[in-house]
Amino acid sequence: MTHFDTIQKGAQQMGAVLSDTTIQTLVDYLAMLEKWNKAYNLTAIRDVEQMIALHLLDSLATLPYITGDDIIDVGTGPGLPGMVLAICYPDKQFTLLDSNGKKTRFLTQVKMELKINNVTVANERVEKHARQGEYDHVISRAFASIEDMINWTLPLPKDSGNFLAMKGVYPHEELAVLPKEVDLVNVEPLNVTGVQAERHMVVMTRKG
Repeated sequence: MTHFDTIQKGAQQMGAVLSDTTIQTLVDYLAMLEKWNKAYNLTAIRDVEQMIALHLLDSLATLPYITGDDIIDVGTGPGLPGMVLAICYPDKQFTLLDSNGKKTRFLTQVKMELKINNVTVANERVEKHARQGEYDHVISRAFASIEDMINWTLPLPKDSGNFLAMKGVYPHEELAVLPKEVDLVNVEPLNVTGVQAERHMVVMTRKG
């Protein structure tokens, strides 16, 4: 099975309807990630099949949560889930923020080569980010504890916006020390094709 087929099948099993053009762009992104990873160590995962499941399909699991039009992915690394989401949602705007220059250089190259025009790459620390109160969603995947994520990103969403924290197992301990500035909306399990481990999405809003 080609990488195209694997991504297509995995997405379908998760209920994500993607065009052939979108899937091909994801294949091209995957090829760039594999190539750059050899030189720059962008991710600990080396095997391409594992990259598809643990990176691409894992990121695709968040598609239903992206209902707004302006999204920031904090600690995006090599673009997970932000670049994957941007490829799937060309009509929405994505800011991919990471303080690691190697990773943001890779993202800039992806943006240029694959002509992904709805992405802004921000090589900076999140607390220095100027666009405060402008985002519909602040998303992060394996970036930090929920407490740290909220403390660093609290000013970023609009009043109507939310925080989306991707987690592995149900984060009982982190939820027990949730910062008082936010309300927990829900914690939902994510089913990711090809991934046996638990995945959860924690949805939070800032208190009014």
